[in-house]
Amino acid sequence: METRSVSAGAFPDSRTLEERLDRFLEQRGISREAVRAEADQGVGAPALAVAAGSVLAGFGNHRSDLDLLVLVENDRLTRFPVQSHEHGTLIDVNIRRASAVRDSTAGLAAGPWPGFATVTEGAWNHRRRALNTANRLALGLPLTASPPWDDWHARLRGPWLAEAVEQWWTVEAHRLAQAARWLLGARPLAAAVRAREAVVAALSARAAAAGELYFAAKWVGEKLKALGDTEGLALLRDALAPPLAPREHVAHRLAAVERLIGDAAPLHAVLRWSTGIGATVLDDRTVVDRWQLRALEVPRRDLPPEGGDAVVWSGPAGTSPPDDLLRLFVHDMLWLGVAPPDPEVPA
Repeated sequence: METRSVSAGAFPDSRTLEERLDRFLEQRGISREAVRAEADQGVGAPALAVAAGSVLAGFGNHRSDLDLLVLVENDRLTRFPVQSHEHGTLIDVNIRRASAVRDSTAGLAAGPWPGFATVTEGAWNHRRRALNTANRLALGLPLTASPPWDDWHARLRGPWLAEAVEQWWTVEAHRLAQAARWLLGARPLAAAVRAREAVVAALSARAAAAGELYFAAKWVGEKLKALGDTEGLALLRDALAPPLAPREHVAHRLAAVERLIGDAAPLHAVLRWSTGIGATVLDDRTVVDRWQLRALEVPRRDLPPEGGDAVVWSGPAGTSPPDDLLRLFVHDMLWLGVAPPDPEVPA
């Protein structure tokens, strides 16, 4: 899916980052050396340690903690989170295997996204986590950077990442809006929640296009304030209002999403099994359960086997699945993705 070009100037310069970090540390009587020392937690010498998070993005407040992302060249490590209160301030140290972060980041720029065949719940969540990590690293200040990781970190700060962030929020807004439409008939309050999330995602895409790239959705209001986007702030306030009339709430917010990011015509909805699904064929019907805690019957025997990534149903934007499959979606048995249609399947 195409996105507008975002300037690499959206990334703050090192002087700005240093000022933000030093102001935060001075208020708490902490030195940079003390923060740098937290990077070594005994699982390998830090190849790259980056002070990151809302403080470095310029949104921190007196209740903020400080994020420290650390990459180590240790093939036995996956994730190693540590919360340090050593200096009277929470420093959230997140240690990652350097090669894994490098590979997942490279995947963000490898080919078009989303792709029909690869739109699965696991892949969707993996891309979100990879974008979040790459984004925090790129917007943070390196405290330790050994070759070749210093050059690698510098290459994160380019238009490709800015465009990937905007693209993610645009596609996610379309996905959430589609979910809201399908939930509206049976679960209007759940639909209202998805419609609100769709507006937040669309506003996050708008902020990213204007140069505010910090990935965390909860800071969308601060990003819009920084941009002086009064129209966007008004849309956000409206979206966060309690859905006293859920159906009108959903219709109003979905109209706002379309104004912000256009319609979803190039995208198809793709339904696959949610995690934890079991499917048992009984005579002329299939019993579908989730985590063996609740179950639904559907009057068909042609559903794909459980535990795989087969497509249960797909269709163009604006269409709905058959009623029995829609019921499975409404009850969280199916996961919704969106992607351009499969070129190998006739329209």
